[in-house]
Amino acid sequence: MQKIICFVSIASIFLPAWGQSPDWKVSEQDFEHTMSLVAFVNVDGRTLTGSGDRVAAFVNGECRGVAGLTEVSSHQEHLAYLTVFGNTNNEVVSFKIYDATADRVVDVAQQLVFRINAHEGNLLQPFSIAQPALSAAASITEISLAGLEPLNVKVADQKVVFLVEKDTPISAHTLLFTLTAGATLFWNNQPVISGENLLDFSQPVSLQLRSEDRSVIRSWTVAIEFASELLVYRRNATCFEAGAIKVTGSSDGQPVSLIRSGQVISSRSMTGGEVLFDRLVPGTYTVQTIAFEKLVIIEQP
Repeated sequence: MQKIICFVSIASIFLPAWGQSPDWKVSEQDFEHTMSLVAFVNVDGRTLTGSGDRVAAFVNGECRGVAGLTEVSSHQEHLAYLTVFGNTNNEVVSFKIYDATADRVVDVAQQLVFRINAHEGNLLQPFSIAQPALSAAASITEISLAGLEPLNVKVADQKVVFLVEKDTPISAHTLLFTLTAGATLFWNNQPVISGENLLDFSQPVSLQLRSEDRSVIRSWTVAIEFASELLVYRRNATCFEAGAIKVTGSSDGQPVSLIRSGQVISSRSMTGGEVLFDRLVPGTYTVQTIAFEKLVIIEQP
């Protein structure tokens, strides 16, 4: 008998200890209303993807919703489709995450206010359930094109323009960039990796920049344009006639703006190879296109 007992004791030492997910359950019949979430789940900076991972919603310690993760291959995501049950608006919902890999339950500091029939998150911009909270910053801090030295780079209003010499091939280039921590750049809803892409810039390329917590999405446009041979002419004001500025070039349809004291006072499209700004009082002006800028002074009579 002692040998058998000894064998069983030794065997029990080497048996693996399998974790078990929490017994989270919702009494759905007790509630009249729901709200829904499409969410991604993150613990310590690691987005969960396991079949055993779970997320649960609670109100005052009572379980109000439980969901596992579903793979969404079209967006390269594992998302939780979570239904939260309730009876009244404005209940404070908290979350717990079961991380199956670590076999632990994580309390999430983030909370949500219950709203009847409301919905949070979608496939491109899922709701973030994360501990600790992820960053909402979304900026492009550096950007360039591999193997291409532009004449100038203009960045304004979430648009980047690389100005190049005429006859420069622009159909296929690789974008190099640095983003704020955790942010992701997308083209056609697919992630773009710096240095591992080949984009056609024969037309401006529309990109989406998403923050680490997915709460912020900004649209960016990146374009390659040929240097325009613009000429700017000035006519000073006289006692009998106001001043004028004429801009000539070969790009009909190109927008040209006239700026004074930091404000755009006129914006016109080039027609017949020219744009004329007349009836100008003496002062300092800036002629500006998307890739060109020149200071012009209309002198006193």
